[in-house]
Amino acid sequence: MTQINPRSAGNAPRLTVLFTVLTLFCSALFAQQEINANIGKERAAQMVKIALAFPELAPEVASETARAGFFSPLTRDLAFSEIFGIVPLPANLAPSVESARTAGAQAFLHTRIFMEGENFVVEVRLFDTATKSLLMPAKRYRGSAGALTRIAHMVANDLNRFYTGKPGIFLSQIAFISTRDGNKEVYIMDFDGSNQRRITTHGSISLSPHWSPDAEQLVYTSFVRGTSDIYVVNRRGGGRVRIPTGVGLNIAPSFSPDGREILFIGSVRGNPDVYIVRADGSNVRRLTSENSIESTPSFNATGRQIAFTSSRAGTPQIYVMDAEGTNLRRVSFDGNWNDDAVWSPDGDTIAYTSRVSGRFQIRVMKLSTQESRIIAGEGSNEQPSFSPDGRSIVFASNRSRRWQLYRVPVEGGEPYQLTFEGENNAPNWSNTLD
Repeated sequence: MTQINPRSAGNAPRLTVLFTVLTLFCSALFAQQEINANIGKERAAQMVKIALAFPELAPEVASETARAGFFSPLTRDLAFSEIFGIVPLPANLAPSVESARTAGAQAFLHTRIFMEGENFVVEVRLFDTATKSLLMPAKRYRGSAGALTRIAHMVANDLNRFYTGKPGIFLSQIAFISTRDGNKEVYIMDFDGSNQRRITTHGSISLSPHWSPDAEQLVYTSFVRGTSDIYVVNRRGGGRVRIPTGVGLNIAPSFSPDGREILFIGSVRGNPDVYIVRADGSNVRRLTSENSIESTPSFNATGRQIAFTSSRAGTPQIYVMDAEGTNLRRVSFDGNWNDDAVWSPDGDTIAYTSRVSGRFQIRVMKLSTQESRIIAGEGSNEQPSFSPDGRSIVFASNRSRRWQLYRVPVEGGEPYQLTFEGENNAPNWSNTLD
């Protein structure tokens, strides 16, 4: 959900900037739902109990380099995965398969780091503690010191695939908007909040970044020319291209699942509607034509359905239609302000921002049953985006009195803060795995 900071409006609630802008363009007690801060017993029982020791280091490898670059990120990855439960090794025993079994672990991960020329080599072995045998062949990963964190993510992905048969999310990235350098610019970071870096330098207002399917490009809106225009930039910050649409507004762009088209909100004669344009700027089509405010459109994973917000019922609500603009139906009925719908990877769930007792919260709805629940809890929580495996959501929250980004398990749990500098919003999680 594209936001505007309402501090200049006194104590008015923080509103969706897109709806606020579009509305202008066209013309307290809080019932907080408690969230579960702990992993439930049933889920914990399904986790793989794994023990891992600090890496065995060659003399030329500095302990702090190994810790900060590899071991800490790997530990965070496994702890976040909801696949693994990390079992502490006994303090009075040397790290080994036997001590891991004594601690109650099912598996023991042994790592060794040494040098080959200028490259670090991380050697990984995974043992079954019951049989003391290797669960999978030893594997080596090579890279510079700067690549150690990426290697940690690769190890976590391989462990995830070994136990679940599915790739992990540990190399995915999150795009967002931050004011930390004075203007609203596009930034990206690794899934765990590390390696945050700016990729646009407009010196103006940028809004609503959205990843291409291959996570190599981002589409977003910028006001650098004094008008709202759609741009595409690669993830390193180069190759910036403006997408001409021939219509006004050009807000809330998002790629289609095949990357060939871009959904956005445009206008003709002052009426905001859902439009679609080819990524080269050709073949602009309007998909809605009501005299109402439409906003925040998004494709499902197949590209056959589009969720969007419309005020046609009097208040902002979530609607779904086919990709051609047909078969439209309303899907949100709880709450008088619902916006920012995003699809889960399996297409059966949407998450969106919902006003609950005067404050915005993240609502998750299963489309097949229409059942919904609030998951974010404390403070105002907005702009959800699913992780590529559908297990987690990243969102913006003002619970720390400044707008920052957090992630939380879809099934509920303790939110984990990802950003700390400036004000941050509009997160979008890449959909690439492995």
